[in-house]
Amino acid sequence: MSELSIAIIGAGAAGHVHLQCWRNMSGIRIAAVCDTDALEAAKMAGEVTGTAAFKDVSTMLRSERFDIVDVCVPAAVQLEVCRAALNAGAHVLCESPFTASADAADALVRLAELKERLLAPVFCHRSHPPVLFAKDLLDQDEIGRPTMFRCRFSGYWDEASSDERASTQGALRSTAIHGIDLFRYFCGNITSISGQLATANPDLKVEDTAALLLRAENGAIGVVETSWSSPGGRSVLEVYGSAGAVIVDYDTGALRYLTADHPVWRHHDEGGPNRFERLIASFADSVRGLQKPTATAADGAAAADVCDIVYAQATGQA
Repeated sequence: MSELSIAIIGAGAAGHVHLQCWRNMSGIRIAAVCDTDALEAAKMAGEVTGTAAFKDVSTMLRSERFDIVDVCVPAAVQLEVCRAALNAGAHVLCESPFTASADAADALVRLAELKERLLAPVFCHRSHPPVLFAKDLLDQDEIGRPTMFRCRFSGYWDEASSDERASTQGALRSTAIHGIDLFRYFCGNITSISGQLATANPDLKVEDTAALLLRAENGAIGVVETSWSSPGGRSVLEVYGSAGAVIVDYDTGALRYLTADHPVWRHHDEGGPNRFERLIASFADSVRGLQKPTATAADGAAAADVCDIVYAQATGQA
């Protein structure tokens, strides 16, 4: 197995999660860490022997040719960072929400195609073990064709009013975008979009609550909900088909399903590596040509486009 050189840009929470995943893989050399906070970059690089620390992306990209650049920076700067990495010849894994607009996402899709590099969003829920089992049930026609879908990611985020992300990026693009992607993953391309946004926490300048009604080409209807200001809120995925159903409860880790030939709820435990480990390992295998990416750049752009449409509806610009 050929060794892949990895550079991680962004030494925040996401960067640390990704670092641990890369460290647990064979055939990987974590060559560099970059962050505008030089101290944080040095601290994170120090966790892996031989990893260089950089403050400037351009300087890091000139230091050597990286096989993969893992972008873990805020949405507002994802476009410029991913663009620089693609132009430097690297394959790029970009944290959600995969840029701050559909136009920016589309620009990256075109650039990746031009450079003949892989570019993928971190839509980690596609790699969540129970979700993989649910998708397999659908693909094996165990629950029939999808007819109804519901995804809710809600709860109470204590630190929202002080978190830098929540000062510029609301719950739609930060959280609901994963539900949007899961709807496309299970039900296909979206043909109709209607959404509502609200801000329940008066200390926030962005929406902390969102609800979307979606329709797919195959006629399936989906509801995507999210809230950062819902004490007692739940995180759950429900897929109902013409012959059965599957429900993934993120809070308990439980999965239950029923099928046409066994119309009684059954429970299933799906273990193994967590969704970040699976996604990152999958991307490395994609770079090696061993499989297709779990989610493509086009998937990232499609989800970003849905967010833009809902924001336009909310501001009366649709």
